[in-house]
Amino acid sequence: MIDTSLPQSNGGRHSHSHHSKLKHRHDSFNGADLKVYVRDVSDKDGKKRAITVKTWSTVKDVKDALQKLLNVPPAAQKIYFGPLSTSGQDLPNHRSLTDAGIYRNGEVLYLEIKGYLPSSTSSGIGASNDLSTLKAQDNDLCISKAFLSVTNRDLKSIVKNTRIAITLGLKPSLVLDGSGGTYFLHDPNKRKIAVFKPADEEPYAENNPRGYVQQSYDQFEEADSLSMRAGIKPGEACLREVAAYLLDDKGFSGVPMTTLIEARHPAFNYYGSMLNLNQGGAAVGSHSLTIGSSPLLQQSSQTLQKKVGSCQEFVSSECSMDDLSPSKISVEEVHKIAVLDIRIMNADRNSANLLCRRKPNDPDTFELIPIDHGYCLRTVADVCWFDWCWLDWPQLKKSVSQKTKEYILNLDVEKDARMLKEKLNIPSDALDYFRASSKLLQAGIRAGMTLYDIAVLCCRNDDAGEH
Repeated sequence: MIDTSLPQSNGGRHSHSHHSKLKHRHDSFNGADLKVYVRDVSDKDGKKRAITVKTWSTVKDVKDALQKLLNVPPAAQKIYFGPLSTSGQDLPNHRSLTDAGIYRNGEVLYLEIKGYLPSSTSSGIGASNDLSTLKAQDNDLCISKAFLSVTNRDLKSIVKNTRIAITLGLKPSLVLDGSGGTYFLHDPNKRKIAVFKPADEEPYAENNPRGYVQQSYDQFEEADSLSMRAGIKPGEACLREVAAYLLDDKGFSGVPMTTLIEARHPAFNYYGSMLNLNQGGAAVGSHSLTIGSSPLLQQSSQTLQKKVGSCQEFVSSECSMDDLSPSKISVEEVHKIAVLDIRIMNADRNSANLLCRRKPNDPDTFELIPIDHGYCLRTVADVCWFDWCWLDWPQLKKSVSQKTKEYILNLDVEKDARMLKEKLNIPSDALDYFRASSKLLQAGIRAGMTLYDIAVLCCRNDDAGEH
């Protein structure tokens, strides 16, 4: 017989838990008031200003509050959430904060002031050459303002060289393989130095050049529900590429330098320009049959829309793990990859995503360079045994070195989670899985477990995640 009576108010365990939940909810949703933080993307110190608005406020209400605080008119403000929309568009004035996903206290909004010219320029370099300002012409790129402060000097130099090359007429070149739009960027000497992945050319995003486009969907189904892997919406993979680099503290796992950039060039795919009929090219673009005025037609006659995406340094390599035996890889090299993939619950660690480069001091051995982290930090935890190509390698069953142990135990999981939320607006569900996998990794290492033992606890051992 099941007891259906209500819990007594005498301090019982269930009652205490119930009141704790109510208190947590009250702290997060403090009545009609909503406290948010606003960060100016041009502020190198990354300072945030707190403002209090109502839960039903619109973006225009936020701009009015900022006008009183900063004396900047609303017409000169652009508000982004997370830190900027991968579509390249700021939040419209009429949109409510709740509709934009801003309903908890402590959310961070990003402010861009139109017409702002950075005061700190190098000698002889004017504002037009600033690395965070996109020119009005149809062939340019720049680092997103919100990421300028976390982009190191070497990567800034790479972006600067690609910008010069584009100005000289060296257009981005589409990579032949892959399911999304990936482009090689060159320097003035025509050497490949960077890889650009636009958000709107990811699989099932609006401008995917491989034919992975959403042509129709059920009226009760969200347009972005179709994706390569569950837990990642089209247009979000580029943010995960940046996240993997930011989480690779001190370059332990060797993730190539990555940042978020904005770019505009006719060589990119716009409105089905690269699709043939079999890929759905007749349904999109200026040549498609439409009823009434189409925003695509209007856009095609204007300046090309900017694209936002990840920019990663190009790494030369001899081959990938598709072409090499794991016996050529040292225990330390395998462990550094496993540590990264367990932390971020990477669902796409196939052998082609591990580049191999000979070590200068020992040409017979190789170092591993991990790439393609678009399907990590997902809102679901269904990583399978076959998602990690290294799971059955013998090196994984070896004990970790003291260096690897110290690195894992010194990781600040909560600090990393806050960074992911503030910088990239990674969803809370994904952050919960990140905390769980990272703390499981640390607990396993403290208990003397091998990385193989820990990895088995993190992934499914059934085929294709079937129940």
